[in-house]
Amino acid sequence: MKGSPVTIKDIASLLGLSKSTVSRALKDHPDISQATKDAVKKVAESLNYKPNLVASSLRHKKSQVIGLIVPQISYFFFPSVIQGIEEVVRAKGYNLLILQSNESYERELENLDILIANNVEGILVSVSRKTKNFDHFQKIIDMGMPLVFWDRLVNNVKADNVLVDDITAAYNAVKHLLEKGKQRVAICTGNLNLLISTNRLRGYKMALQEKGIPVKDELVISCETPDEAEQETLRLLEMDNPPDGIFAISDLTMTGIMRGIHKKNLQIPEEISVIGFCEEPFRSMYNPPLSVIEPMGTEIGRKSAEILFEQINKESYVRKEPQVFYIDGKLVIGGST
Repeated sequence: MKGSPVTIKDIASLLGLSKSTVSRALKDHPDISQATKDAVKKVAESLNYKPNLVASSLRHKKSQVIGLIVPQISYFFFPSVIQGIEEVVRAKGYNLLILQSNESYERELENLDILIANNVEGILVSVSRKTKNFDHFQKIIDMGMPLVFWDRLVNNVKADNVLVDDITAAYNAVKHLLEKGKQRVAICTGNLNLLISTNRLRGYKMALQEKGIPVKDELVISCETPDEAEQETLRLLEMDNPPDGIFAISDLTMTGIMRGIHKKNLQIPEEISVIGFCEEPFRSMYNPPLSVIEPMGTEIGRKSAEILFEQINKESYVRKEPQVFYIDGKLVIGGST
């Protein structure tokens, strides 16, 4: 046995029992005497026996594993979503297999293959920015695999989606800046091919239009990395009539915006105000702490996992048509406005 995992066969051989008796004893089967159960468990513990979960999942066609695909793990929002998902998954007695697409369509395809090969019982996914063809997800649904999208809406696949209410949240953020007397508010969007970006831009425009302020194209910038956001922010601040407020749609772009503002030695909020979609650990890193819309990552994670388990427990799953579930973003006022 040295160097190899201990098996039920090993325990059975040591005790002079059949493999089926050992297996049932480890599961507290009522047909097995307490004395036999105690003997089996004592030997199993002394040998550090661990059940083979993979073999068990193949036998019972249940792995008790949930698959999760995230675009990136390095920023504050995605870890908070993972936390919310894991709370629900662990409470259900399941495990979580996390894979990262790194915003790559090809990696996303590979990740799905890995999850299927590992016999997961359901999949939670936030699609990559590069994904334009969603046939691979339709194949998952056609297989009967429970699937829930989160954070990034996928319209042309019939699956549930869980999102923050981007339009209302962006509207509230920009409205707050306008109520503080700001007249030239810029927005730093992400990739405008993503609905999350276009919806937050819609909320920005709604707030301006409500106050009778025209939308200026020169105040709308689109960035996908902190470096891009920094360069675009510097360009904005070098205008003859620069913005007096900036709204960032993510902590990713906010990083670049703050770098640009500090390079110009501008005082926040006296010379320029900033607000954005950012998680709590991020907003507290700055002095003063940022005013933010909390993107509700933990809540999105919990809700996504709960919906997935509804699908897994098909006996109690009654909804026929997929839905989009919206979660309200919370406005938190800090010192940056």
